[in-house]
Amino acid sequence: MKKATLFLALLGSLSACSTTPATSPTTNVAFEGERPQRTFRFDYNADLAAEAADEELRLWLPLPSDTADQEIGELTIEASHPYKIRDLKEGNGRSLYMESVGEDLSVSIHFDVTRHATAGGGSASATEIAMGLRGTEMIPLGGKVSAVSASIKVSNDDSTMGVAKTLYDHTLERMNYAKPVNGEWGRGDAEWACDSRHGNCTDFHSYFMGLAQTREIPARFVMGFPISGAGEPAGSTDKVGGYHCWAYFYDTAEGWRPVDISEADKHPEMAEFFFGNLDENRLEMIGGRDILLSPAPAAGRLNLFIYPYAESNGFPTSRVQKSFQRTNL
Repeated sequence: MKKATLFLALLGSLSACSTTPATSPTTNVAFEGERPQRTFRFDYNADLAAEAADEELRLWLPLPSDTADQEIGELTIEASHPYKIRDLKEGNGRSLYMESVGEDLSVSIHFDVTRHATAGGGSASATEIAMGLRGTEMIPLGGKVSAVSASIKVSNDDSTMGVAKTLYDHTLERMNYAKPVNGEWGRGDAEWACDSRHGNCTDFHSYFMGLAQTREIPARFVMGFPISGAGEPAGSTDKVGGYHCWAYFYDTAEGWRPVDISEADKHPEMAEFFFGNLDENRLEMIGGRDILLSPAPAAGRLNLFIYPYAESNGFPTSRVQKSFQRTNL
């Protein structure tokens, strides 16, 4: 089937939560004046081959959005079949949806990104505060993580920033970035992370979020991709091997402040920086956990949503072939 191509010079219809910070951070802000930034092209490709003439295939992919820290432009979509773009029913962002019966599904998404380093900021609505205090299936409140949180002694600085820094330091000391073969890491299971004391970015930040929410500090989860090639010339390109994630906590005086604790563990010299700051070498795609897509998958909510999600005859399938690439502009 011939591919259909959509070009969007302006991404207004795809933008979600594009806000200008109304609350300015002041504690541990790494940037003065103009924030560091970089511009790159990102390619997101997914292919799902049909295995029978009557096989019902459904495919969902995340789409990027403008935020206070990134601008998306020159977005094109090449797709084997008609598709729909929908807001997430629950979660922050949008998705692309395609379906077929007995035919291969293929989609390539290309877009330009200007990404800024950030110290966060911005005010939160009552709804956002409530969501930030709500546990999820993999970050339950009232269990082991909550017990650990309650036992952590906070220094004389009992402000939200002071407590959050104590929880950040605790997570950094307790957790070790490790991805053993056939391990259970990568699910963002806070209780498992509490026991195992290792994992990837999902495990680090789920554990931190559980600690913070127990202390009535709102927190939220973000997924995207790490972007290599900083300082390389325009035209430099590289495959992107996998996702990255980070978290935010909310302080009434400072707004939403970011943390990237797994990167701090891998780069100890950056530990102070990654409390309250993010570099520009990343792309944000989707926010939230227990994601509810539209139309809803037969499987219901998704714990994480960054890679293509597919179903075959009403059941999840891992047959999707995926690839990602960045090119410096």
